[in-house]
Amino acid sequence: MILDIIAQQASFKGLTFVGTGDFLHPSWMKQVQAKLEIVEEGTFEHPRFGTRFILTVEVEDDRRVHHLIISPSISSAEGLYEEFSKHSKDINLDGRPSLNLSAPEIVEISRDHDCLVGPSHAFTPWTSIYKEFDSISSCYEDQVDKLAFLELGLSADTLMADRLMELESVPFLSNSDAHSPWPNKLGREFNRFELSRPVSSEMIESIKEKKGISL
Repeated sequence: MILDIIAQQASFKGLTFVGTGDFLHPSWMKQVQAKLEIVEEGTFEHPRFGTRFILTVEVEDDRRVHHLIISPSISSAEGLYEEFSKHSKDINLDGRPSLNLSAPEIVEISRDHDCLVGPSHAFTPWTSIYKEFDSISSCYEDQVDKLAFLELGLSADTLMADRLMELESVPFLSNSDAHSPWPNKLGREFNRFELSRPVSSEMIESIKEKKGISL
């Protein structure tokens, strides 16, 4: 999983944007900044294949629940790293670090650094909110209204998630954990955004405004 191969294979699959993943890992971020060109703040492009990237990371909380974070800029990502490094023993070792923080604390800190956050692969039978909690509100407590999205992943679709009344006001994203850069793994599920320009700021605004997204 290196950026050159991800960018090449994503272009074969017809993907305009790919999440970088692992933006809290210092070595990976060095690769992001070395291999990709900055289009504008928070938007990166591979110089040869044209694939664009947005800063993303997945983290694990103190109950082993996973959360997806989207950063609007390198400075926000760096600020989040500084804060989360106080609460993690493996942040420099693991692309998906384990944090000694609760779900509400992760949401609050992420939002303090202008990041979007929501539960990852919410319906998987392990490391997800519905494995560990009976409701989204019992997981996120007083921060539940601050969630920007809920990621369905490969374990659910919109028809399934729409049956839960507590999710009626939460935008769904449908991403798939690639595990390898090859086209049969990249984009097994994907999101379609209606944007005037293919830049991360417009994508983030679309998620915030809960409009222009289809799965």
